[in-house]
Amino acid sequence: MRQARLAREPNASAATVGRSARARTAHHRRRRRHRRRHAQRCDVDGEKVSRRVRVHAQCATRRGARGATAMIRASSLASSDAAADAASMASGARGARGARGGGGGDATNGWDDGSRLAVAPGLDVTTVGFRAMARSLTSHARLWTEMAHHDAVERYKSNTMMRCEGARVTAQLGGSDPSGLARATAVLVDDYGYDEVNLNCGCPSDRVCGKADDAKTFGAALMLDGGARAAECARRMAEACDVGKQVTVKHRLGVRFDKTMTKSEDTDSYDYVVDFVENVREAAGVEHFIVHARSAVLGGLNPCANRRVPPLRYDEVYALCDEFPKCGFTLNGGVTSLEQARELLDRNDGALRGVMMGRAFYKHSCLLADIDRIIFDDDGGGAPRPTRADVVKKFGEFCDGALAAMPPMDHKERKKHCRRYFKVVDGLTFGTRTGGKIFRRAGDEMFDTYFGPDDNEPFSKRLWDCTQAVVDAETWNEELKNINPDGENTYKTSTKRRGSHRDRDSDSDSDDGDDVDGITDAMRNTTL
Repeated sequence: MRQARLAREPNASAATVGRSARARTAHHRRRRRHRRRHAQRCDVDGEKVSRRVRVHAQCATRRGARGATAMIRASSLASSDAAADAASMASGARGARGARGGGGGDATNGWDDGSRLAVAPGLDVTTVGFRAMARSLTSHARLWTEMAHHDAVERYKSNTMMRCEGARVTAQLGGSDPSGLARATAVLVDDYGYDEVNLNCGCPSDRVCGKADDAKTFGAALMLDGGARAAECARRMAEACDVGKQVTVKHRLGVRFDKTMTKSEDTDSYDYVVDFVENVREAAGVEHFIVHARSAVLGGLNPCANRRVPPLRYDEVYALCDEFPKCGFTLNGGVTSLEQARELLDRNDGALRGVMMGRAFYKHSCLLADIDRIIFDDDGGGAPRPTRADVVKKFGEFCDGALAAMPPMDHKERKKHCRRYFKVVDGLTFGTRTGGKIFRRAGDEMFDTYFGPDDNEPFSKRLWDCTQAVVDAETWNEELKNINPDGENTYKTSTKRRGSHRDRDSDSDSDDGDDVDGITDAMRNTTL
């Protein structure tokens, strides 16, 4: 090797080349020694952990988050039967992948991977903490991670890919480099243990579609060439997957540049999206497409407006089901209630593989508790339904385990992580007499009062005290069943009675007249 480099670089001295070779050898030796030692530490409490957990802990160590195994084992949300579900899914996915009928799974159309109802990916929303809380409320629904660029995943710098929620989780990737996407897919499947990886071909944000270098654009921009780039990316991703894993594609019904929606554009038509699906299916063997039933407007509309201005076209999604009977299609966009999702699933003799909902769950997290009963016909065998108190208690235990697994940090860094976890449970108070605004105000007072350098109380106790002091006892201990999507105590804003706590708008969640004085005193007198 030294002679080869000297031949390539005549100006390099033999001493310099020798030092470089010795440094590389020492680096690889340290990495091997580090992996062996960490594999030994994965024997927790005398019990051997699974290969997936052990590999995940090794990945976390590369990022500096020592003790990720403790995080997973400390979480009470990752139930013991979740591992059994994962094993049964892995063994059954080979025969049931993309095929109708058979299997006896949790979906009436024969697919048993939880795609009948999926929780949509949301940036800074479907974090590890949100997925952990969601899994405590639904055991059947398929959860999605935030979108992460393949570079971040490949370098183990994406914290959102940490696992703690058991089976039925999809990792979403963004990017347009086939080689980078293939390497990131291998990391997600082999190191993190995901059973499904999705390629984002529908994000209309200028941050991903408006890059100066066209070769680096991704999201909805991958649909502009008829799916040629998307097909190559999906093909390379599928080659990096093991048997039993699958690659899916999330896209829109077209791409346009006219924000007035008055001009006809070739890239925004049913025939165009049919060609896109056909190209991706033939090149990569993709059998599951998640379709946002709108077109993407590139230029002139931000992501929020892209969810409102382009009209919904559900009929075209059902037409795709008829056009490609061997493929599965999940409908996304405009679904605001579980009853509406069930109606869409039953339409056209169950042509859809699934329905995806997002913002309804982000805003009103308690809706997650009704998914298993309404969508999957599973009432829990008569077992008691969870309450808000149960959810907060379990989520607090998860947070304590996650914080303990992180590297040593000062009180400011710990407070920052705790604020992110507190944001997760914000949706539990939507539509109640407490409301989201007063709950967030109580959280701000909690963080201003505690979490100093000398505060050693676990976050679970602080979270419990804060929520129990603010939420009334009836709501706190009420079983989460038959949840109203609009909230039980949500009222329209009145200009005459603006100071009343009942004058609350369902969208803005405004309750300016409520008083939160004395919350800290109540928290001090409340015990876990």
